[in-house]
Amino acid sequence: MKMQELRQLTPKKLLAELEKARRELAGERFQIRTGKNQNTAQVRKKKVLIARILTLLGSKNTVSSPSQE
Repeated sequence: MKMQELRQLTPKKLLAELEKARRELAGERFQIRTGKNQNTAQVRKKKVLIARILTLLGSKNTVSSPSQE
């Protein structure tokens, strides 16, 4: 999923995508350990996706929260 697509999602949908990406990452790691998958680049792609989602969630929480003045 591209960054522009992620930016359009609501925080609730971003959390759902985050959980999905984490499950997929666990599956990829398991397949590599068991020898069923040799493509280790997929692990890196999932980790980058997770980082992007977490970054967006952090920025959306900061922007949408009331200021504490």
